[in-house]
Amino acid sequence: METTNPVMELASDYLATTNTVVFLTGKAGTGKTTFLQNLRQTSKKKLAVVAPTGVAAINAGGMTIHSLFQLPFGPLIPNNNDKPEASYSDEKKALLGSLELLIIDEISMVRPDVLDQIDLILRNIKDNAHPFGGVQLLLIGDLSQLSPIIRDEEWTMLRSYYATPYFFSSVVLQKAAFVRIELDKVFRQKEQAFVDILNEVRNQTISEYSLALLNERYVPGFKPTADDPYITLTTHNAITQKINKEFIEALDGESIEFKATIKGEFPKDAYPTDTELILKVGAQVMFVKNDSSAEKRYYNGKIGTVTKLSPDTVTVQSGSLEIDVQALEWSNVKYQLTGEDINETNAGSFAQIPLKLAWSITIHKSQGLTFDKAIIDVSEAFAHGQAYVALSRCRSLTGMILRNPIKASNIIGDPAVTRFNAQAKLLQPDSDQLLQDRERYRLFLLTELFNFNGLEKRTKGFAYLLPDLQATVIDIAERSARQIVNYDSDRIKKAALYFHGKLTAMIGHLHLQLPSHIGNSKDTAAKADELINWLLGRLQLLKHFTQGKFSTADYERLQSQKSNSSGFLKELNALPNEALYEQILKWRDIRAGEDRIMPNMVLSEKTAAAIAEKLPATLKALGIIKGVGPQKAAQYGVDIIELIRAYQQDANGADQVSMF
Repeated sequence: METTNPVMELASDYLATTNTVVFLTGKAGTGKTTFLQNLRQTSKKKLAVVAPTGVAAINAGGMTIHSLFQLPFGPLIPNNNDKPEASYSDEKKALLGSLELLIIDEISMVRPDVLDQIDLILRNIKDNAHPFGGVQLLLIGDLSQLSPIIRDEEWTMLRSYYATPYFFSSVVLQKAAFVRIELDKVFRQKEQAFVDILNEVRNQTISEYSLALLNERYVPGFKPTADDPYITLTTHNAITQKINKEFIEALDGESIEFKATIKGEFPKDAYPTDTELILKVGAQVMFVKNDSSAEKRYYNGKIGTVTKLSPDTVTVQSGSLEIDVQALEWSNVKYQLTGEDINETNAGSFAQIPLKLAWSITIHKSQGLTFDKAIIDVSEAFAHGQAYVALSRCRSLTGMILRNPIKASNIIGDPAVTRFNAQAKLLQPDSDQLLQDRERYRLFLLTELFNFNGLEKRTKGFAYLLPDLQATVIDIAERSARQIVNYDSDRIKKAALYFHGKLTAMIGHLHLQLPSHIGNSKDTAAKADELINWLLGRLQLLKHFTQGKFSTADYERLQSQKSNSSGFLKELNALPNEALYEQILKWRDIRAGEDRIMPNMVLSEKTAAAIAEKLPATLKALGIIKGVGPQKAAQYGVDIIELIRAYQQDANGADQVSMF
């Protein structure tokens, strides 16, 4: 793919230097997936990738939207006073609170109420009234492809709130600044005549000439030979299953069954192939994973024929290449906050031979794939975008056979999408618009500097220690934030100096008052930690801007730096058996390195602190501690118990007594 694609560069600039919502669209085969994968590797922002379905999430290397945001699957009524994040764990709130970029793949399948719920959650967690709490969204997809799956009874509930079932009808996008960037260079198809036909199908404007040209590919009774690997794309799953079953049963020879190994959390709707994959020599198969080796022998969607089977290996002939395939692993990604960074963790895995029977596949499951030879059947198309998705999977017109002639009525479109696409062309930005959006982002960060909603939220329970908090700091900060866009550099420095002084006095007051009010309450101590951390982080920002001109780059750099509050917080909330706690963390990091997993997958800091405090003497007592459980107790318990006993025998820990 070209490295100097001006449209892709524009999209990259928007995602690097603004927080404007970006809708990245384009015809099938224009490189949307490639752009996503490159962005994941190069972006400096703390990001998460989500998708509306399990299969789409696994393909994109992320989580489902409902899993990350813990959303119910039914309709979500907008404009209510609910706080759905209230049930989140502290870890989930911290994760979403640190988010800077949320990427939603296959956005064409996302309902508007889901986008509004994400907006509500992020605004509440970020303590910010800006759309999505100031988090930038990258929405990737093509509205001419598959649409949201929404039942009649669900739409009956939602239609009074939304004009259409598509994401662009969400309440939040009516008020959020967003741009539409369309990738316009097709990489999948090279035949211009075919590209022109696909454009007409996509826009529901197919001419009689193009329809006739397309129907020249109708071959009555066409049956490919074993040496001619065509895959049939159909509208219904039952048709696909029937075709695959008939072909596999017609083959001579014995079948071999390969069973998948599933560990941890891996949703059934995300399984990339059968859990019990039955193959015979001669079976037509499709690879369902890209080859990660340097040879790149196969890719997701490549067709071949099974030539040899053994208990753990399948040999596939694809063109002139013979490929030995063994079981590979897919990961179910989850996100967690580690220090200041958002990291991917492996919540579960699915291991299986990366193949599936491929005489047929449904159009829905073919999205994102490319085929050299395909038999297309859209005579029973029933939904918007099905015909376009099916036809655009083909690399060429000559590599496509129609099982039935295509009628204009088979090309189903949604007038709402046509209208939006026509209007949205006005949202395609240029370099001047980019400069304006960069300035808008700078002003957003400037108002964030004086946004003290987070302080007000964190002082609940401690307000009695800060009698002038509401009257002076919060009220003046709110007025400043409203007026700050009109301030010159000198006045911004003076405002930063004023609030720096106020927060410095506040933190000194808390230093003197908090220890006597915390007592032995863990919850109170944790809230005090959160308050002090917020104050220290904001002091660091304010101090810098009392001395220099406000800039986006400086704000982002300072925001990413972790405040060093450990010495002060230890004084407020001394950790029981701190030496043992440090030993457990050191052991944890070593063990994680040996197992090649994230340290938090062994033990979280919170769990390590609980172990250090309770000093369990047995594996059973260890397993009771929250965050350990019987499985981890069995896996790591012997090492942890030995650390505890050695600590107790040490002179400094000799008097410690286990509470169990």
